[in-house]
Amino acid sequence: MFGQVEVVTIGETMLMLTPPRFHLIENCENFRVMIGGSEANVAIGLQRLGVRSGWISKVVDNALGRRIVNEIRGYGVDVSRVVWTDKGRVGLFFVEFGVEPRPSKTIYDRAGSAVTTLKPEEVDWEYVKQAKILHQTGITPALSEVCEKLTLKAAEKAREMGLKNSFDVNYRSLLWKPEEMRKTLSRILPYVDILISTLRDAHLLIEDEPSPEDTAARLKKEYGSEVVVITLGEKGSLALSDRVYHGRSYRLKEVNRLGTGDAFDAGFIYGYLKGNVQVGLEYAAAMAALKFTVPQNIPLITREDVENLIGGVQERDIRR
Repeated sequence: MFGQVEVVTIGETMLMLTPPRFHLIENCENFRVMIGGSEANVAIGLQRLGVRSGWISKVVDNALGRRIVNEIRGYGVDVSRVVWTDKGRVGLFFVEFGVEPRPSKTIYDRAGSAVTTLKPEEVDWEYVKQAKILHQTGITPALSEVCEKLTLKAAEKAREMGLKNSFDVNYRSLLWKPEEMRKTLSRILPYVDILISTLRDAHLLIEDEPSPEDTAARLKKEYGSEVVVITLGEKGSLALSDRVYHGRSYRLKEVNRLGTGDAFDAGFIYGYLKGNVQVGLEYAAAMAALKFTVPQNIPLITREDVENLIGGVQERDIRR
C-alpha cells in the first residue's frame, strides 16, 4: 500500500477530550474525542499535500491505542513502524475552549504513557533511512529521560544517514521549565538542518528578546542550521538561510487554533522539498491560515485549497 516515504516523524499522539465549545470541564456531561499529537499532525498535513509520510511511536495495544493508530492510518500516513506494547497507557489531555476574556485551558493526563519508554533500539532505522527528512519536536524530549535519549539519537542517526533534520522547538510550559529545555536542546539542535520556532520560544531559547531577524541570526550562528524559521503570528513569518525570506499572513476567523503550528511545519517542509525556502514559507502560511478554520486538531486541508489561497483565490460563497 505504501511506497517509499519522504518524511518520517517521531512522537506521541494522545486522545483529546473536550466539552462542547465554551462549556466548562467541571460540569460537562459529555466530551468530544479527537486525537492530538504534533508529529502525527505534521505527517497528516504532508500526506494531504501529496508527500508520503510515516509516523513512528510506541502505543498500547488496546482499544484506545488502536483508535489513535487507525485514525492516523486513515489519513494515508504509514504507521507500519509503530511499536506496539501491552505495558503503560495511552496519554490523554483535556481542552476547555475559552472565549475572551476567559482563556482556553489544557489539562494533561499523560504521565507513564507508552511512548515514554520508546528506546532507540526499538526504532527501525533502515525504514527511517529511506526518507529525505526526519521531523521531531521539543515535546518528545520533555516527556522522559528515555524520550530525551531517543530524540538525540534520532537526530544523530538522521545526520549519519544523510537525512535532513527538521525540528520545531514547540515549548510546552506544562511539561518542563525553560532551563531544562535549553539544557536538553543544546545537545539536539546542533544536528538540526531546519529549525522552526515561534518568536516567543526562540526568545526563551536564547534568553534574550532581540528582533526577529537578529533572533534567527543568533540561532543560526549558535546551532549551524541550514535554515531557521521564526513564526510571528499576525505579522507572518521569516526564514534565514542564505538570506532573509519573509512569509505573509492572512486575514482569518478562528475556529480552532490547536495544531496551527503543525500545519505550518507541514506546509514549510512541503514547499522546501518541492521548491525552496520562499516556497516553503508560502505553503506554510496558507496551511496555517486554513487550519484555523478546521474544528479538528489535525490539518484536514487539501492542496487545492492551499494553492488557491496562495494564488489569491478566496471563495467566500458556497462552491456550487
